[in-house]
Amino acid sequence: MPATLNHTIVFTNDKVSAAGFLSELLGIETTAWGPFVKVHVGETDLEFMNVKDAEWNDHVAPQHLCFLITEEEMDRVLERLEAHSVEPYTSPLYNERGVNHFYGGRGCYIRDIVDGHMLEFITAAYDDTPADVEDAKWRKAAVAKDHR
Repeated sequence: MPATLNHTIVFTNDKVSAAGFLSELLGIETTAWGPFVKVHVGETDLEFMNVKDAEWNDHVAPQHLCFLITEEEMDRVLERLEAHSVEPYTSPLYNERGVNHFYGGRGCYIRDIVDGHMLEFITAAYDDTPADVEDAKWRKAAVAKDHR
């Protein structure tokens, strides 16, 4: 059997709010489970845990989570972001507001409203060509940032 990602812990300052925000954007339910609030996405559980409840961790490190969704789901995500006054960005550099059109689909990045985790939503899976090759502005910004 090939390996799959069963679950991962997402540390937060407020597990109910953080899991609730993501589940609202994706239109799925949350489940309380032990010290976690779970959001089941595909085959993977994202288990939100309050950082104050973890003796072995004392901070929330921002994480990047990318969700492959349908075009219709993207429309709903964008509507829900607007309802929360959250602006999407075209790249993880957060230098241009809007939605990108990489790989024949749409994509956007946001920072979640609870802890600042980077959430990415895409309608087409990435291929072997990095998006920065397709978008000169993104490549130029990434190169400039890498050479500071």
